[in-house]
Amino acid sequence: MSPRSRRTFLQIGGLALGGLLAGCTNDTGSSTPPVTEPSVTEPEQFPPPEPTPGTPQDPRSMPTATDWTRFQADNGNTGHLSDVTAVPEDPEIYWDFYVSSSPPVVADRSLYTTEYREERSVVARNAATGELQWTTAVDGGGMGMPAVASDEVLVQSYTRLSGFDRQSGDKLWKRTIGQGPPGCPVVVDGVAYLANGAFNEWSTEVFAFDVSTGEQQWRTTLADDDSDLEGSVAVNDGYVFIVAGDIIAFNTTDGSEVWRTQLDSPAETTPTVSDGKVYVTDSEGTLHAVRTEDGSERWTADVGEPESGTAVAVADDEVYAGTKSRLSSLTTTGELRWEVDLTDALTPTVDTDAVYVGQSGFRNRAVYALARDDGSERWVHNTDEEQISDTVQAGVRGPPTLVEDGLYVVAADGMRAFGR
Repeated sequence: MSPRSRRTFLQIGGLALGGLLAGCTNDTGSSTPPVTEPSVTEPEQFPPPEPTPGTPQDPRSMPTATDWTRFQADNGNTGHLSDVTAVPEDPEIYWDFYVSSSPPVVADRSLYTTEYREERSVVARNAATGELQWTTAVDGGGMGMPAVASDEVLVQSYTRLSGFDRQSGDKLWKRTIGQGPPGCPVVVDGVAYLANGAFNEWSTEVFAFDVSTGEQQWRTTLADDDSDLEGSVAVNDGYVFIVAGDIIAFNTTDGSEVWRTQLDSPAETTPTVSDGKVYVTDSEGTLHAVRTEDGSERWTADVGEPESGTAVAVADDEVYAGTKSRLSSLTTTGELRWEVDLTDALTPTVDTDAVYVGQSGFRNRAVYALARDDGSERWVHNTDEEQISDTVQAGVRGPPTLVEDGLYVVAADGMRAFGR
């Protein structure tokens, strides 16, 4: 892929959305784990819902008190919240409607998305019913997923970082951040950390902004202006981690580069950080686990070629990687637990019992729930194609959003809320 031809998330309707193992080399040696085949049961079909004014019609209420405030739930992009059980068995659709949207984030019983309606917008909805609460235009081009921080909603677009009042949707401030594919900010102690990818004459840059005022704390420009930013940043233990060809760590205090790890093949996924390790998959399908303090390698595993900008999920002592060919579960020491042939798999999310993952292709466009212990199929539901402008699109858009007793999935044909 050319350095100037890049994508960090699936592009739909003007939105930049952002998403196994045959053997491995690891700390404890190799093993031969079981391989699980997906069920051959025909998925239940759901036709695309009729277009609406932007809200579900006659929704069944799905109350939830769970907060899932950014891409993959937390600062490390792990895709897991402990003690949350979503819909591991027997799901029902509580409501659905057509919308061109990012996957949602949830806070205080409100659901926030970036959407392409009549214009690019950040939107708040009732998390139980999907009913519209407010919508506010966003400028600066294609958008990433929103992030909720205290009383603000942050949205990163190609050229802007904007802060909105979470209750009213009023724009509080906006800042110019260069020009490049956006991700989802990480907020720690009132500071938002983010990166913008290289584009035309713009280099990849990493930023820190005060959330309440929008004041820039620091800005670091990468010397290599051909570096290819993938996905969002991760923040942990005083470091900001990005993937831009290499895996790079910056100091959260001043933005100085602390270490850089160059892989044999370019890194292609959003970094996931947990328990002192950064997990990144390269373009050849090798998953790398490196130490957060110095970038030295702990282990590697063959997981298959990933979709650019996707991320692995980490739950307890388990790592889940979705790729173009399969979904795999490994231990955090690199041993394969199980793998399932699941093509076009995107970023997974994990609850107490199951791992949830969507597929991005035309032929493969379902959302799956698989058992964490052995990868056996719990349930699967197909999505449909949708005619958008002059093109036909299909497939799930990014990772499922998990809440207690519920699950939100966005696909080319709209948004669905699954309940038990």
